[in-house]
Amino acid sequence: MIERGLHAGMTTRLVRTFTQEDITAFARITGDRNPYHLEGAFAVQSRFGGPIAHGLLVASMITEIGGELAWLATGMTFRFLAPVYAGDTITVEMTVRSVSEKNFAHAQAVWTNQHGKVVLTGELAGYPPTREQSKLLER
Repeated sequence: MIERGLHAGMTTRLVRTFTQEDITAFARITGDRNPYHLEGAFAVQSRFGGPIAHGLLVASMITEIGGELAWLATGMTFRFLAPVYAGDTITVEMTVRSVSEKNFAHAQAVWTNQHGKVVLTGELAGYPPTREQSKLLER
């Protein structure tokens, strides 16, 4: 379980291995059936050399962290830097940059694959739980 109560400098990590089943389920849920993700014969002829995971599927790892922190996001931006393939193990590390007096937080996140290559970066903003809300969640 992730510690609640955001503060500047706080860093949280999450590791996940993506499967073809994850990619197929994401395509079904979102309706994104782009052949880069689902059609081997098409994707193998692309610059990626095979099917890749949806960028937003990989980026969505941050929602697990946000959910554990009870952080309500108001904005996210991403830069997709390298492909993620089925079988890749991705680590996302999110660092809180600031929490204002009005309880509004900013963070940066970096996703790396099992080889240490950065595949995605992101910036996040939103509302962490108040002290009173955090106490309710401790019950």
